[in-house]
Amino acid sequence: MKAHGMRKFLALILVFILCMTLFYYYTHPTYKENTITLGMSGPLSEGPYGVGYQFLMGAKVFFQHLNENGGIYGRTINIIAKDDRYEPKIALENVHNLIEKEGVFALFGLIGTPAAEVVFPLVQEKHIPLIGTYSGAHFLRQPPNALVLNARASDRDEIEVLVDYFSTKLHAKRFALFYQNDAYGRAGLDEVKKALNKRNLFLCGEGSYKRNTLSVGNALYEIEQCDPDVILMMGATAPSAEFIKRARKSITLRDEVNFGLFSFIEPSDLIQALEKKGKGITFAQVVPSPWTSQGKEVKHYRELMAQYHPKEKLSYTSLEGYFAARMISEVFKTIGERFTKESFIAELPRFSQMMDEKVPSQNRDERCKCLHRVHLLSYVDGDFFAVEGNDE
Repeated sequence: MKAHGMRKFLALILVFILCMTLFYYYTHPTYKENTITLGMSGPLSEGPYGVGYQFLMGAKVFFQHLNENGGIYGRTINIIAKDDRYEPKIALENVHNLIEKEGVFALFGLIGTPAAEVVFPLVQEKHIPLIGTYSGAHFLRQPPNALVLNARASDRDEIEVLVDYFSTKLHAKRFALFYQNDAYGRAGLDEVKKALNKRNLFLCGEGSYKRNTLSVGNALYEIEQCDPDVILMMGATAPSAEFIKRARKSITLRDEVNFGLFSFIEPSDLIQALEKKGKGITFAQVVPSPWTSQGKEVKHYRELMAQYHPKEKLSYTSLEGYFAARMISEVFKTIGERFTKESFIAELPRFSQMMDEKVPSQNRDERCKCLHRVHLLSYVDGDFFAVEGNDE
């Protein structure tokens, strides 16, 4: 009786294990498609000089080269990109369509903090990976989220580096902020105040503008009143250029006022808009120089741009797109040929930690160490130069 009971018990255990295996198999199916499809939403209607176009182009040159050389374990990677005109409402509609109708494996290269903010709840509800978002927003980093893998330094990192440079190296005391009046700019406003408070400094003035406009006059008037040493700028390229043009004509602001610009502004486009007059402007960027860096991956980016888009200009934004594509490809390579969406997601926290500059370099992919770092540069005599330190 005891032996019979034991056999019956073992049979029940085996049946249970089989049922659980089948349950896991059907609820976590191994990915079987020959193409891995990623979904992107961004301001693509701005054309070749827009952030969305540039980021997408940089990502595509990497994926095209990858696909032409066998892909990842024989699979190709494809991006479905939709234009949202830099409007969060449209971005949310796009992402819902990408998930429900296009069936994308992951979201990739979502452009801007305002879009990320409205999309983030849907990402969590649908349990879909969010990779390489073009945003330094704090909520994408803290608290850590297993669905999120960032390719860039945070807005807080950029603010810290710029404020420290101006206050320590240039001994600036009076800071003002020009910012975009939305989630991106308001979050930046809070972080700038915190960075200044840490140094016993304060924001002497602030001025904002409405997203997707060039209405910067009121912001300039507000900032003029505080006689700043430095004007930090958290906005898009066109309105930031318009503000600097008007500020330089101001009879109230000092001629030697400095401008500190964050990475959402593409340096080459802004300099072109200012007729190559870069005096007093310091740029923060989250990737090395596309033109002068001798890093292996940056050289590879230049080679691919010359191969696939010989008439297109190099840019920080397209280089970031290249790096984001490089990063997600490494995740797929690491998890192997047979994987599930869950095994992909499980790998993201390790990759996020691996690319953190604070983590010791042992066993870290050295090809990715240029990410999560802030680079300062200025424009002098027709070229961009690192303000300090190594730009590798």
